[in-house]
Amino acid sequence: MLYADPGRTQFATYCAACHLNDAPGMAGEAPPLEGSSWVAGPEDRLIKIVLHGLRGAIRVHDKTYNQEMPGFGQVLTDADIASLLSFVRKRFGEASAPILPATVGRVRAATRNRTGYWTVDELLAEP
Repeated sequence: MLYADPGRTQFATYCAACHLNDAPGMAGEAPPLEGSSWVAGPEDRLIKIVLHGLRGAIRVHDKTYNQEMPGFGQVLTDADIASLLSFVRKRFGEASAPILPATVGRVRAATRNRTGYWTVDELLAEP
């Protein structure tokens, strides 16, 4: 019997419609994840995006995108986000160690007072 990868399921539910870029009417509207430095970059930055969302222009593969991404911190647990992002990094980035729920919890706690979306400039200025 095959068991579903929870990260794959989370991705299909929350991300695929925009980020696979092959859905009718969506092609090219959201940044591709394949080979993106945002996916392969610091895990804290990626966690912040999923927790609180991203607003404003972002450049990926020499193309600028400006589609708002909602945050999912209110609906996904630390374990959900960890499995989702571990799947994304394995599937679309360079193979890397899984993101742990404890890491998501640490970032969530550190950003608990955040009420708005992140901007690219804010995320790039973070250590």
